[in-house]
Amino acid sequence: CRRVIGDVGRHIGSGVANLCNLLNPSRVVLGGSLAEAGELVLGPIRDSVSRYAIPSAARQLSVLPGALGARAEVLGALALVLSEMGDSTLLESTLPAATPAFT
Repeated sequence: CRRVIGDVGRHIGSGVANLCNLLNPSRVVLGGSLAEAGELVLGPIRDSVSRYAIPSAARQLSVLPGALGARAEVLGALALVLSEMGDSTLLESTLPAATPAFT
């Protein structure tokens, strides 16, 4: 099982490296059930990004697990509705604080 999860991480990392080369993001957040695998999947993702991305882009990229867990979809939908309504005060008090960046 560990090997399969590692293989998944390497394939995702290859895709993230391509996105990194095209868009140069500073952070990639992995959510859902894969994020629950923790370093079993995040380590291979980071390794693939280091291997396949442009070095200057890979250095500044943080790959980390999502903080919202199983509630991500519901909280995202709630955030969208509240932002459309224009009530940013309620939106800020509903969502948890951001996860600190780490690489």
